[in-house]
Order: sequence, then structure tokens, then C-alpha cells
Amino acid sequence: MKKFDFKLEPLYKLRKNIERQKQAEVAEVSAQYNKEREGKDNCILKIEDSIKIVDSIEDEKEMINMSFYLGDYITALNSQIGLHEENMSIIGIELRHRQEILQEATNSRRAVEILKEKKLAEYKKLILKEEQSKLDEWKKEYIS
Repeated sequence: MKKFDFKLEPLYKLRKNIERQKQAEVAEVSAQYNKEREGKDNCILKIEDSIKIVDSIEDEKEMINMSFYLGDYITALNSQIGLHEENMSIIGIELRHRQEILQEATNSRRAVEILKEKKLAEYKKLILKEEQSKLDEWKKEYIS
């Protein structure tokens, strides 16, 4: 019996490669998004640490001086947070777009994969039918 030959195998491999490429693109954009989120989170942590420092100072005069100094620092961190959020928004739109493209590529590959599975099932049925036919023929020849 001849081996299973799926005529659309080159198309299946192409769609699988396209899907892998789209997965890599999504991973790259996702990494950019995560980098921006980490930058924002770091700024928030720095603000929280600054507030703890001011709260821990017992001398009122020193606390006021430190508050003025940290006020500018916190303002700068807040503007950085704003930039990170803006970048996250832009990257998030791109990420969703890339995820949609990946989903289309996955669906496209899966459609050919389902067809391949159906053809393989048909092939296995045909093999079993031919084997049964040979067994029936053998029974007729040697048992009768």
C-alpha cells in the first residue's frame, strides 16, 4: 500500500511558518508593552519609597526641606508615568492588532490541518478496507 500523501502539505507548512512568524511578532510587541509597564511600576515604587522617606523623618524642619526636594522628584516621576501610560496605550493598540492577525493565521493553518486530518482518516479507512478485503480473499482461498 502506498504511503499517505497529503497534496496540500506545502500549503500547510507555509501557513504553519506564517503562524510562527506572527507569534514572534506578537511576542516582540508584548515584550515592548511589558517593558513600558515595568517602567511605570518602577516609577510608582519610587514615589512610594519617597513618601516613606518623608514620613520617617522626625525633625519637622528636615521633613519640610525633604518634602520640597521630593516634590520636584515626584513631579518628574509622575510625568514619566504619563509617558509610560501613553506608550502603553499606543503599544496596546498595536498588540491587539498583531493578536488579531495571529488569530487569522492560526485559523488559516487550522483549516488546512483539519482537512489533513480528514484526509488521513479517509486514508486509514481505505487501508483497513483493503486489508479486510485481502483477509476475506485469503479466507476464501485457504479455508474453503
